[in-house]
Amino acid sequence: MKILPAIDLKNGNCVRLLKGDFNKVTEYNSDPLAQVEIFKSNDLNNLHIVDLDGAETGNQLNQNVIKNILEISKIKVQVGGGIRSIQGIEKMLGLGVSRVIVGTALFQPNFIQDLQKNFDSEQIVLALDFKLKNNIPIIFTHGWQDNSMTALNDFLDNCLYFKNILATDISLDGAMQGPNFNVYKEILNLYPSLNLIASGGIRSLDDLNSLKTLNVKEAVVGKAIYEKSIFLKDLRNDY
Repeated sequence: MKILPAIDLKNGNCVRLLKGDFNKVTEYNSDPLAQVEIFKSNDLNNLHIVDLDGAETGNQLNQNVIKNILEISKIKVQVGGGIRSIQGIEKMLGLGVSRVIVGTALFQPNFIQDLQKNFDSEQIVLALDFKLKNNIPIIFTHGWQDNSMTALNDFLDNCLYFKNILATDISLDGAMQGPNFNVYKEILNLYPSLNLIASGGIRSLDDLNSLKTLNVKEAVVGKAIYEKSIFLKDLRNDY
């Protein structure tokens, strides 16, 4: 399983939110470039970067930081947060981003069709951030603030061109309570061809082992690394 260490950017710093709450921010490193070098020195060369300012406002305020990160050799980066146009995706790919994460824009009229026309499916990651409502995962948008009123499975039924699916249970993100195994199991049972990227709540190597057993191929790990409940040496060379 490929491990993607998370770098969430806010005001140029490396932070983590608790359950998607922009008022509950913990700063871990004021120098994101130094954090990237730490990951790289541990052979963790595939990174997950989110511009939280962009996710909240739609304006990518950390683009210069992302550009500087992309200048570091021998790393691959997937980037999301506030990228809500075809031009924005093209710009990110032009900078050298390996995959662009798109969430809120998926609910704009005809946007998914435009994605299919302009990009290879491997260049795009669909961010389907969800909360459970009556035990049904419902997708939230605009930095996890707005209810799309769309069930996760209903969305996937109509969007199988794209294979990279980043599914995050917002209620678990940053909470260190374990990921939502039940939802992931259901997704993979219904859509076995998807590349499901697990995100939210991962707290231990046991969690990663359980995800691997479900046949999850990639996992985003954030707070568990920063809080040292998972050590980088245990994640080297993929897990």
